[in-house]
Amino acid sequence: MLQIHGRKNSNQVIQLMWTVAELGLDHVRHNVGGSFGGLDTNEYANLNPNRLVPTIDDDGFVLWESYAIIRYLCRRYGTGTLWPADVQQAASADRWMEWTNSRFIGTFFPIFWGLIRTAKADQDADKIAASVRATGELLQIVEQQLEGKQFITGASLTMGDIPLGSMMYKYYTLDIERPVLPNIEAWYARLCERPAYQSHAMNSFGTSSKEWLELEKAGA
Repeated sequence: MLQIHGRKNSNQVIQLMWTVAELGLDHVRHNVGGSFGGLDTNEYANLNPNRLVPTIDDDGFVLWESYAIIRYLCRRYGTGTLWPADVQQAASADRWMEWTNSRFIGTFFPIFWGLIRTAKADQDADKIAASVRATGELLQIVEQQLEGKQFITGASLTMGDIPLGSMMYKYYTLDIERPVLPNIEAWYARLCERPAYQSHAMNSFGTSSKEWLELEKAGA
């Protein structure tokens, strides 16, 4: 059975767990990292020398780095669905995974960390506001990509939707100003209809660093 190491509210684990649920894979998840600890043990270091999450053990095959894990699981268990059978569509999905990592995360996560993971007294309102504006501008690229499409690369969900889609719940839940993005809003609504997304991406994260930690501890 697939073994997954990582806490429930880690963004990298959220996207992995969403993938696993879409694929319908039997699995066991072990809480490590954050409030749960466990990253500093020799046992975990033997699995992942970086001492980060997530890590998987798939019948003796150990793999770390979240996007590598998602690609592996999609290709092994989801060829023709999350891993498109068409080579060019698969490449396009892969491109959007990389775009999320290289462009979106660096722009969006300062908002999330600034508002939720930072004590209010230490928040930099100007930096957060600048990141909000930059994120809205960046999402215009996704808005254009989704024109005439149900999902990022076409009519069905693929691995290309997962990294970016996993963060849309945070984006649309945070108390920030957002531009009108009808294609993204319709795509997000479709994601919210999926049971796997509801179970793993729509996790409450609170409104402060204190609430975040309390939810993490309760997130077993």
